[in-house]
Amino acid sequence: MTEDGFKGKVAVVGLGLLGTSLAMALKSKGVEVTGWTRRKEVRDWALEQQIISMTDDRAEVVLSEADITVICLPIPEIIAFVNKFSHAWKSGAIVTDIGSVKEVIVNAGEAVLAPRGVHFVGSHPMAGTEKSGPQNAFAGLYDNAEVFVAKTEQTDAAALVQVRRLWELIGTSVVEIGIREHDNLVAHTSHISHLLALALTQAVLDCNDELQPLRYSGCATGFRDTSRIASSSPKMWREIIENNQDAVLDTMREFERRWDNLRTIIEKGDFNAFEEEFAKGKHLRDAWIDYKNRTRNCGW
Repeated sequence: MTEDGFKGKVAVVGLGLLGTSLAMALKSKGVEVTGWTRRKEVRDWALEQQIISMTDDRAEVVLSEADITVICLPIPEIIAFVNKFSHAWKSGAIVTDIGSVKEVIVNAGEAVLAPRGVHFVGSHPMAGTEKSGPQNAFAGLYDNAEVFVAKTEQTDAAALVQVRRLWELIGTSVVEIGIREHDNLVAHTSHISHLLALALTQAVLDCNDELQPLRYSGCATGFRDTSRIASSSPKMWREIIENNQDAVLDTMREFERRWDNLRTIIEKGDFNAFEEEFAKGKHLRDAWIDYKNRTRNCGW
């Protein structure tokens, strides 16, 4: 057991950016970390770099010895992995994940694992970069991050405590939340931002060949910063939006109401009202930045 009250062997499944960074962070805190991923060369590399202490060609071997397993895979693959290897975990083991939506994952995990005496507790760390792959991993990726731990009526209380301790051990702040509440929240705080960045990028750069060089010249740091997340993985974001469709559509409708209000103000030439709206937005964002600086010391 670590000084923070965390105990057990942790298996990390999926050694990409997020999984490898998590393994590095846990190891730095004295946790025994094993790992598995489909690519043998990545497994061998992680072992050689002493990021994990054990791996095997067969996922079952790694899973059978784990007290906690963290599945760091895309959403459909998390569900498929749990279904395929549900027999491998020992009774009393805990399984969690890092998926960006929770309802579809947690419902699937509980359905297949609970009858076997295995506890599924969904997690979602709000961490990452626009990069990918184990070569871009670093132990500090999760420093000061918020982590949502999702609970349902079936969630085992002791398993929930252990999942909390795992995330708190590596310097994150844990928030417990319901699965549907989580998905509605991230539709507002994350998913809509990626859709806006996509629409902005298309509106500015999807033009004829004659106009494009001028658009390229006219785009500077404001466009770069606002559109940055449009460079994220299209496949990953298809999976996220597909599995949170209803909440995303509700969020888009809310944005459309505010967008229409701004358009109406500008059409009327009511620029006093426009300035008031802009001031309100500035105040809201400044208050959020102040909160982050005060509570997380993240240096924004």
